Amino acid sequence: MAEPTIQRKLAAIVAADMVGFSRQMQADEVGTLQRLKQVHHELIEPEIASRSGRIFKTMGDGFLAEFASAIDALNCAVAIQRAIGVRNDPLAEKDRTIFRFGINLGDVIVDGDDVFGDGVNIAARLEPLAEPGGIVVSETLRVHLANKVEVDFEPLGRPNLKNISEAVDVYRVRSKNAPIQSTGTDAVNDVKDTVLPPVLAILPFDNMSSDADQEHLGDGITEDLISSLSQIGHLSVVARNSAFTFKGRATSASDVGKELNARYVMTGSLRRSGNRIRITTQLTDAETDQHMWTARYDRDLDDIFAVQDEITLTIATALQVELTEGEQAKLRYTTTDNIDAWTMFIRGLSAFRTVSADTYRHARKCFEEALAIDPDAAQIHAMLACVHAIEARFYWTEDRDRSLALAKEHAERALAIDERTADAWAAIGYWHMCERRLDDSVAAYAKAVTLAPDHADLRGLYALALAFAERPDDAVREAKTAIRLNPLDPGWYSGVLGHALRYAGQYDDALSVLSDYNREKAGFGLVDIVLTYADMGDTEKAGLYAKSLLKSRPDFSVANWARTQNCADLSRLHKDRQSLTNAGLP
Repeated sequence: MAEPTIQRKLAAIVAADMVGFSRQMQADEVGTLQRLKQVHHELIEPEIASRSGRIFKTMGDGFLAEFASAIDALNCAVAIQRAIGVRNDPLAEKDRTIFRFGINLGDVIVDGDDVFGDGVNIAARLEPLAEPGGIVVSETLRVHLANKVEVDFEPLGRPNLKNISEAVDVYRVRSKNAPIQSTGTDAVNDVKDTVLPPVLAILPFDNMSSDADQEHLGDGITEDLISSLSQIGHLSVVARNSAFTFKGRATSASDVGKELNARYVMTGSLRRSGNRIRITTQLTDAETDQHMWTARYDRDLDDIFAVQDEITLTIATALQVELTEGEQAKLRYTTTDNIDAWTMFIRGLSAFRTVSADTYRHARKCFEEALAIDPDAAQIHAMLACVHAIEARFYWTEDRDRSLALAKEHAERALAIDERTADAWAAIGYWHMCERRLDDSVAAYAKAVTLAPDHADLRGLYALALAFAERPDDAVREAKTAIRLNPLDPGWYSGVLGHALRYAGQYDDALSVLSDYNREKAGFGLVDIVLTYADMGDTEKAGLYAKSLLKSRPDFSVANWARTQNCADLSRLHKDRQSLTNAGLP
């Protein structure tokens, strides 16, 4: 008997599995098997065959299929999910058949009728990450399909994939038109059965020194820990904005956990005396209020970066998070190894968090001084680029063109030092936005959120770029993601969400979001409220809210507002300007 032929090739591998199969089998074995066979025979197998694919392995309620074409693989998965959704629609929830799909493009070994290799293994590990009725894909497949399919790819970060040594960027497939599949209540409930990453809140470290000026050291350590631990795929870290709302507040870990939806809470304190520091840290299980780990570090100030490395690795160990080699490398503190540069950098970050012309001037000065000490720090270049770009957009500079040039220069310098600096890509995105190159802006922000998928501010800015680029549905999605990532969001996310909803023509939803924003932060969101009512043809209410706007912002002018609106559609901008003028605004 001849030995089977073994060959290597590049293939698109689809891994699929039925959601809730075991639960349905317990309730109705015969009916569940019958429905599964019908779906396979009537929908799955014909669709795969029509796109030149083949199922090479079945595993009870799941299967693996290979395709020569990545486009065929994805289009097949989308078509199957939509067909199953149509089939499920008239059925009772208990009778619905729902699948998850994972797709990867990679090198495989073909042995007879079977297929092996990492290309297959990665697809199988991706499948459980999909939502019920959904599809997730690897970065290699997404890049291969760029601009070739009518779907969008939402970055999900770099989760740990069991027994896969290399980190894999993962994306959720989103349709540009109809939803891929509507799943029903049972499928939503099944999401709870998936393993979700633990959520960690890192609260601002308390300054125990007599010198109030040392408070920035504690804030800087907190910022660094949030940034470093956010790099772990199987750990979700509460955004900085939400965590810092607890600064100076006396509260229990359980209360913090409830407010931030966090399972674990880390607190700490710092005392400095001369060149010596004492850092005390504590990790608490918010559900039980039990301390999981405490530590104290008495070191020289120059050892502060090594202490941060120890803390991050200890937290990962305490939470039983398995780290890939790539994640371990990213946990190393790398902003700068110069304590004076770091001290000035964190002073600049503190000023950067409060958005105004004065605070940005101060932040710029701090970042410039930090760079003078360490000119090869990518993150410092990136943040200085962000300052210059934002100052240019809001005309907080005497020479806007010079500020834009400096933003581009520092962002490109940051990327030359380290091309995985997310804030540098964000600065490039903001620079493109200011120049009304919206497609380029969107592409840069997409890269930024791929590198830092849990960075809520970048998601919010990505949403703004998408709205200006006339992609309001995608903007709504990203704005909602920012709000989810940052439970106590700073407010402007809601402004971007309301703006995007207005662009999408969802006027009632826009008014609801913008009104809440205005109630929480008086005077904010009013411009878009006026424009929403104008778009709806309600000139009376547009005029009423225009009066409220002038009362809260007496210096408002349509001309100044318009020059910050970097939308691609200039006819929209002209119409909006006219609407504001008609509402009585100067």
